[in-house]
Amino acid sequence: MSQPVLVAFQAALVQEVQPFLRRVKARRLPGQPLPVWEFRWPTGRGLAVVSGMGADAAARAAAWIIEQYQPQSLVALGFGGALTPELPPGAVVLGQSHWRYNPETKVSEEVAAPPYPVWSARLGDRLRAAGLPVFQGSLVTTSEIISKAGHADLLAHLTHPVLDMETSAAAAAAQARGVPFLALRAITDVAGEEIPGFLAQAVRERRTPTVTQALAWLAADPRRVSILYLLWRRSRLAAGHLAQALGMVLELC
Repeated sequence: MSQPVLVAFQAALVQEVQPFLRRVKARRLPGQPLPVWEFRWPTGRGLAVVSGMGADAAARAAAWIIEQYQPQSLVALGFGGALTPELPPGAVVLGQSHWRYNPETKVSEEVAAPPYPVWSARLGDRLRAAGLPVFQGSLVTTSEIISKAGHADLLAHLTHPVLDMETSAAAAAAQARGVPFLALRAITDVAGEEIPGFLAQAVRERRTPTVTQALAWLAADPRRVSILYLLWRRSRLAAGHLAQALGMVLELC
């Protein structure tokens, strides 16, 4: 077991935390079973961990972080897809509730989450004061990328629902171990926008697209360049807003 940390940040993809890692000059730790970065600030020490995509990977990573580093707070973060039109690109959604959604049975189940960190009550106000679009919302974890058009009505009873593939699993792991937990999702695809099939297939295979694969997609259909460019821009915006949010978490810890 390693020395305890004040806060641990968990993301599925390095792209979701890269701007933050640069901002805090994080140091990659060698010899770890997952990609782990350490960073320090005047009041403490923290970690950022990349779990990989999907609920199983998120659950394993959260359990490992808690066992090895005993964080006082665990923050799950990443990109998400909006189901309702009031959430603009780059909006930061603070998890008010966490849900599992089975797209085959069309059943949603709320996941019991541990208490919020004591500092989380002030985070929304700090983010709004910085000019970021911030919402309290329902984070809905699915096993794969789903068609919004086919499922949005079934989740319309939730407040500001946002789709992702990891949050509820990390929340359940924190709940089982009694660790204060907060989830943040930044919007990359707004309501009415669907993830293209060729990208959804890469996600189903748990692969981060390479440059070679992206070029092959474009060669197969040059019209895809506009789709990839839009998603690249949205991802940069979302990652930048997440970096600002995580910086404010450190100020509040």
